[in-house]
Amino acid sequence: MGNRRHVFNRADVQAGDLKRSDRSLAALTGAFDIDLDRFQTVLHCGLGSGLGSGMRCGGICGAVSGGVLVLGLLHPYTAQEGPEGRRRSVEQVKEFQRRFTQQFHLLNCRELLAERGLHPTPTAQAVGADDHCGTLIVSAVELLCDYLAELDQK
Repeated sequence: MGNRRHVFNRADVQAGDLKRSDRSLAALTGAFDIDLDRFQTVLHCGLGSGLGSGMRCGGICGAVSGGVLVLGLLHPYTAQEGPEGRRRSVEQVKEFQRRFTQQFHLLNCRELLAERGLHPTPTAQAVGADDHCGTLIVSAVELLCDYLAELDQK
């Protein structure tokens, strides 16, 4: 998987796509070159159905949990890797969360919704993600894309 190229399709992240209920996962998986032919469309939509609204309880933002899910799809941990693979996976998740927190200072949906004056990433500004969650989702896509590009260079 190290030689797989992760393509951030900015054109695929449209503000209109961010209005759907499964928008966190759909935007995140749709913006990357993930071979979703391996997954049924129903499974794809089902994976993201519980991520919004902080997993429906104000917990971790769906943009973050969706990003972690995409990270796991692209850089999976397998039992054959043993403890080293698990450590790698944990480090990757923590690094993505760190980048999101660096941008928005928080991870929890309820707290993020209370924040005013979020500073979107350049792509979020460019695609016109002008609502609160849209800003977080598109920014998460961009942050994850940058991180995946760094992982591919290793």
